[in-house]
Amino acid sequence: MVLTATAGANSREHFKGAAFAYSAAAYLKFDDMTLLGVQSGQGSVVGDDAIPVLGSAMIRLPIGRVVLPVAIGDVGYVFSDARNGLLWRGGGGFDIRNGRHSSFLMLGAYERQASRAGWMGRFGLLLEF
Repeated sequence: MVLTATAGANSREHFKGAAFAYSAAAYLKFDDMTLLGVQSGQGSVVGDDAIPVLGSAMIRLPIGRVVLPVAIGDVGYVFSDARNGLLWRGGGGFDIRNGRHSSFLMLGAYERQASRAGWMGRFGLLLEF
């Protein structure tokens, strides 16, 4: 099992400004490189009050030892006062090893919900059990 906690920013609709956002995720490890799980938090392209509930994938690419590039993808539903609906994200980042069972994460992604599009940037911690 792998747990992550991240904080950062999401852009507002069509890349106009940014708002604080955070998320937490629980993943199952299929091997050292492939993680599949669920993610939730607060903040999306819809607004900073939105609560996304997403299926999430993180794949570590086999390049490097301490700093590993990762590919991420999320799809799920957003609950919001402004607009509910399907949200998807695609992006990548870096998994910076901080010992045998922990890492720092630097992630960025493009996200889209209906006609709204924006970016997501997060920094966080990954703990492996």
